[in-house]
Amino acid sequence: MARRSFWLHIAIPAVVLGACIATQLSAQTASNQDSVESRIEQMQKQLDDVLRKNAELDNEVQQLKGGDWMTEQRSEEIKQLVADVLADADTRASLLDTGMTAGWSDGFFLASADGRFRLNIAGQMQIRWIYSFIDEPDRHRQGFENTRTRMTFSGHVFSRDLQYLVRTEFTRNEPQLVQGLNFIQDAWVRFQLNDSTSIRVGQFKVPFNREELVSSAHQLAVERSNVNESLNLGRTQGIELVIADDVHRFAVSINDGASDSLGGFTASGGGIATSTVQVGDPIHNFALFQDVEYAIQGRYEYIIAGSREQFEDFTSPIDEPFAAMVGVAAHAQQTESNGAPGFTRDEIRWVGWTVDASVEFGGANVFASFTHHYVDRGGFVGQFNFYGVVVQGGYYITPKWEVFGRYEWGMADSKNDLFANPNDLSILTFGANYYFDGHSAKWTTDIGFALNEISDEWDFNLTGYRLQTTASAPQIVFRTQFQLLF
Repeated sequence: MARRSFWLHIAIPAVVLGACIATQLSAQTASNQDSVESRIEQMQKQLDDVLRKNAELDNEVQQLKGGDWMTEQRSEEIKQLVADVLADADTRASLLDTGMTAGWSDGFFLASADGRFRLNIAGQMQIRWIYSFIDEPDRHRQGFENTRTRMTFSGHVFSRDLQYLVRTEFTRNEPQLVQGLNFIQDAWVRFQLNDSTSIRVGQFKVPFNREELVSSAHQLAVERSNVNESLNLGRTQGIELVIADDVHRFAVSINDGASDSLGGFTASGGGIATSTVQVGDPIHNFALFQDVEYAIQGRYEYIIAGSREQFEDFTSPIDEPFAAMVGVAAHAQQTESNGAPGFTRDEIRWVGWTVDASVEFGGANVFASFTHHYVDRGGFVGQFNFYGVVVQGGYYITPKWEVFGRYEWGMADSKNDLFANPNDLSILTFGANYYFDGHSAKWTTDIGFALNEISDEWDFNLTGYRLQTTASAPQIVFRTQFQLLF
């Protein structure tokens, strides 16, 4: 009896405890089930919301793909907005990041705080030593000269669309020309009508052959070729229209004529005065000066690869990308009546054309050009043809050292038997550049061999070659030059 009582005391509490535990577990299970169902319901709502938003986005994407949003009007609005932003950024970039309105930023400058006015100040100095050898009396000749000493003032006023440039040069003494004068070389104003079109008025280089259009500071050799010095059109006073983009560039100019003599005795009007024809230099002269009835030139350039900035010089540093460009130009002018008194017909007619190609390989460069001029002097003087070829190339052997070579050929052909045709020009040049800091600080040395005698048509003191009076080829010219740009 006592034992049964003992087990009853144990069994009853155990049964009660088990019942409590079962009840608790059942309640907890029900609660967990409700929680899981609640979470599943929330997740379903979130999924439905994501699907709805995806559907909305997909609908917008399909509309965009359909092109409905990019109407012509919106396209023009976006283009104008981009142009305004770029113009504003360009204006602000004219000042240093520090907000300075004077100092150095790729050159010395003065500017207004709002960027509407800017003055850039730049200089160029070329100091060279030349040695000349001819197998004639006075065989050896040598000496130093300050070939070019220039100051350039450029910038814009009121906005970047109204630009200006004034360049002055202290000339060296030249035989039968100037004696150390300081004169205005370039003076022009440019109106930028839009991103691609501009008009320039004033005194500037004629848009003709590339070798002359590339600055003297950016040449490959110490000096431009003799062919260029005879056949380029020089500077003039007039007006020029330029239409250009990243690939095409077209320039046309109406002006007072070319300032070139085409070998001296065949000066064709608007050129430097000679002993056989009284014509005038078109630069610095007054409007009613007797020069030309008309003069017009046009030049077109097509960039096959690369950027236009790469063709501002003739070299191609190692890190530059591949670039190629071709160009073609034409020229026509006629002097005013009585421009050459004493001849049967006093108007001198002159037409010319040139074609060139430039290739840059990133560490190497090649340039070639062909030029032809035809001059009709009328009367017993008759007609003349001038031809010129220039081929040159350079190669970087290190990032600082560049070697180069150039060959030039020229021919002057008279259609009048009274005039003996001179020897063809034939010059071979080799040299090297050392770039201390690009073109800004550069040392250039070259040696040239005139394979034929240098006649009047190709005798240019600037290049270092002398007139030869006897059959004494070759003539040897050694030149070395230091250039500083600031």
